[in-house]
Amino acid sequence: MKPTVFAVSDMDRRTSQISTDHETQETEASSPLNPVPEGVTLGTNLPCWYYFARPLLAILIGGVLFSSGTALSLLYFTQVGNVPYLLGPVFLSVGLMFLVTGLVWVPVVKQRLEHKALTKINEFIFNFCS
Repeated sequence: MKPTVFAVSDMDRRTSQISTDHETQETEASSPLNPVPEGVTLGTNLPCWYYFARPLLAILIGGVLFSSGTALSLLYFTQVGNVPYLLGPVFLSVGLMFLVTGLVWVPVVKQRLEHKALTKINEFIFNFCS
């Protein structure tokens, strides 16, 4: 049985080089390292909402939970309704946690996108000059 040598290129993870007895052939990788959603091809610009969908969802859920916690707390302290004691503060704290997480997540995603754009520009300039 002949040994087979596998060499994976660091520059392009989508394809791999397989060498057997001085022959080189390029084949498609069987499973990608970074899964990509269906309908999106690698190397294209994704729409802005794709990157900000999860942070905005966290902000939305946090706002709803925070406002419902505020309403439940007001109902408890005004003794208008029969509301359990801890229900308002629990909704307030969980809502605030989601809200702050989403608000911090947005600048992180923005900075990551700017870094990715600068990296692409630097690669283009490096490839163009050399």
